[in-house]
Amino acid sequence: MSATTSRKPPTIPLPRPFRVAGAVALLIVLFYGAGWVLIQMGAMVSRVLIPIVVGVLLAALLMPIQLLLNHTLRLQRHLAAAITVTGLIALVGAVVYFAGRSIAQGVDNVRDSILQVLNRAQDWLVNGPLAIDRSQLNDLFGQVESWLANNASSLSSGALNATSGISNILVGVFLALIVALFLLAEGDRISSFMLMIFHDPMRTRVRETIRRAWVTLGSWARTQLVVSAADAIGIGIGAFALQLPFVIPMIVVTFLLCFIPLFGAFVSGAMFTLVALLFQGPFAALIMVLIVIAVQQLESNVLQPLLMGKAVNLHPLVVLLGVTTGTYLLGLTGALLTVPILAAANAGYKYWVGRDPFPGLDDGGSALSGSPTKLAPARKSPKLPKEIGAVTPEWIERDREAESAAPSGLEREEREHAHED
Repeated sequence: MSATTSRKPPTIPLPRPFRVAGAVALLIVLFYGAGWVLIQMGAMVSRVLIPIVVGVLLAALLMPIQLLLNHTLRLQRHLAAAITVTGLIALVGAVVYFAGRSIAQGVDNVRDSILQVLNRAQDWLVNGPLAIDRSQLNDLFGQVESWLANNASSLSSGALNATSGISNILVGVFLALIVALFLLAEGDRISSFMLMIFHDPMRTRVRETIRRAWVTLGSWARTQLVVSAADAIGIGIGAFALQLPFVIPMIVVTFLLCFIPLFGAFVSGAMFTLVALLFQGPFAALIMVLIVIAVQQLESNVLQPLLMGKAVNLHPLVVLLGVTTGTYLLGLTGALLTVPILAAANAGYKYWVGRDPFPGLDDGGSALSGSPTKLAPARKSPKLPKEIGAVTPEWIERDREAESAAPSGLEREEREHAHED
């Protein structure tokens, strides 16, 4: 008997392409199954997981204030964190108070304006090109009133459900604030404790990955805050000039909506335009559209590239698909959290595969206070070739090699200062 046994041919011989296709199909099924399990697990713990993620984003947003109080003013770290979080609560409370006060003061005027708009709409339906009979409109309004009377109990139960939903939101907000408080006060201790499960060189590699992700989160949070505020204030000034009602509440809503990429700006602009159309007429609505376009062009072409740079270097198609998927899975919360999570994961992945997005961190830069533009490579991104089909894998490889060879903004500044000396 020979030492080596001959391989038996397969019972049902299949060509290699079919075997490869079967292996790929099996991998897709396995990945889909793993993704489905993760989604189900995430849904079960979403009431805890989402506030934790929000708390991390709040800590990244508030870290400059914490550093100012702790490093510059020399306050104890827990006291500085408490002052920072308390200041945030006071600011949000003041905004809610003034927005609610504006709504309370304008309810009567808005009620009269809405009645006037409804009367004009009814007159147009009766006397306009549709020529609807007034008795039919009266019957329609009567049916609406009857429906409201018959479904009063359902509306009441819906209000109770909304109240319970608000209580859940308040619990989540409280948890997010607690997470932010402890990350501000003891973030270095918490992260170091988690890193103790690794050993060098893996510990150093994981730590540097987390630092890159943290820079991205902080840059996204602070830039989005400035951009959303610029959008809300700019559009709000235009609405105030047009003497629209509820300007302050709409500014607050616009500020929150602008945190949702792509869709938020569109929805906020449509809201202002609709209010202008209802209360001031078509000409005012046209002016409002021009104001919205001008403000959004300013923030997308000037503010975002200037403040964010390459910190959130995601393709618009990835942002669109991510926001859509996040909205489908988690609703509004998913739309808000998808982009920063994707951006942080992208920064960590790039570092892990050798394409460091922030080489300035290795040049002595700080992940807590360092500017993303100084930490990133001091190099402009190349423009795409004009001709379709000119971008090849070789073109992308040359671009990545040039980016890896470029010094960081921090290193470039140090060279310039050394040259001046």
